[in-house]
Amino acid sequence: MLDAIEVELSGEKDPAPDGPGLRGGRGLWLLVGIGLGFALSLVFNNAVPEVEPNTPGGATATTLAPASGVGAVIPEYPDGMNILVSPGEGRALEVLTWPLQGEPFYRSIPLGDIDLDGTAQFDASGQFLAATTATPDGLVLRGGRPNTFGVVTSGVNGFVWHDSNPADLAWSTLEDGELQIWVSEDAGLGEVVVSGVGLGDNVVAFGDWGFAVSDGEGVNYVLDPSGELIGSIAGRIVTSHRSGLLLVTDTDGVSIVAAEDLEILYEVTRDVLETLFDFEGAGLAPPALPIIGAEFSPDGEHVAMTGLAGLTIAQLGAEIETEAFPIRAGSDSLSWSSDGRFVLVVAFRGVAVLDTETGEISSILESETTRSVAATPIGGP
Repeated sequence: MLDAIEVELSGEKDPAPDGPGLRGGRGLWLLVGIGLGFALSLVFNNAVPEVEPNTPGGATATTLAPASGVGAVIPEYPDGMNILVSPGEGRALEVLTWPLQGEPFYRSIPLGDIDLDGTAQFDASGQFLAATTATPDGLVLRGGRPNTFGVVTSGVNGFVWHDSNPADLAWSTLEDGELQIWVSEDAGLGEVVVSGVGLGDNVVAFGDWGFAVSDGEGVNYVLDPSGELIGSIAGRIVTSHRSGLLLVTDTDGVSIVAAEDLEILYEVTRDVLETLFDFEGAGLAPPALPIIGAEFSPDGEHVAMTGLAGLTIAQLGAEIETEAFPIRAGSDSLSWSSDGRFVLVVAFRGVAVLDTETGEISSILESETTRSVAATPIGGP
């Protein structure tokens, strides 16, 4: 495996229009002379990134000016990124948009960090965000693009994005003790598409194949698009793929299941996962559930699974093949690049980016407290 590359963005979040190389020294240079100041500004603005060759562990630490696009930091990475960051307790959360080329920028969203209940999620395109906040009257669902983020509805039990269609959002409510599933095609006002179901209370997966709902006690019910029951399965449904694959985890390990008939297609036992994640080597006690997050690759041929002690990539073929990488997840949020080569993982600080072809791991934005991450394909998912 190649050495890690640690990368941070330098400068303030709102750089001065004239560029980071001139900040703080303009008055002095003008006093010395406009000509000299102009010459020095050219030197600063065209300087190559500084490289420290003796970083502990053999890693290379690179500091880049904010004007650098993510493509300049991670070679051959094809997309932009949206990252939900937390500026600090009591302050509004921000979405950091980092284009493939060009300067990254921040946008505040009307959602206080201390009010965030559970995990905020980006949609399949990486352009829309949804999150719930707790109020005395129940959970309020907010969603939209960062510049249109606002209240969608209230009194929800849970929400989930469609596993492949951008901006398609589903949420669940209870009416007289029975489940209702609502769907919006633009992260706005929705309509009831499933009603009167006496099973479960929280929608946890959504795709063209149908819906999965949880009863909160370890049982999931899989419904077809019309709301007809296909069957039930124990555990926690973590994610789904547009091909109709469901990833389920329980105390025994991980299963990949076909939504159409709940046939188990692949299994990874708990013993195998504990060996891959190396909880003992990380000085951690194995948790009740071996993984905290998972995401299928765009083509459905691989699945990335995160735990507190590492990242595992499983290749789905005639048999399942697994490989572990030393990335410790800070949340359940992860995302594949549009070409299926890179995996983005929210770390305890910043974002870790794995190149699955080379094994190289880039650590970026390590000065940021990150909550969620999504690749943003240029042409859509």
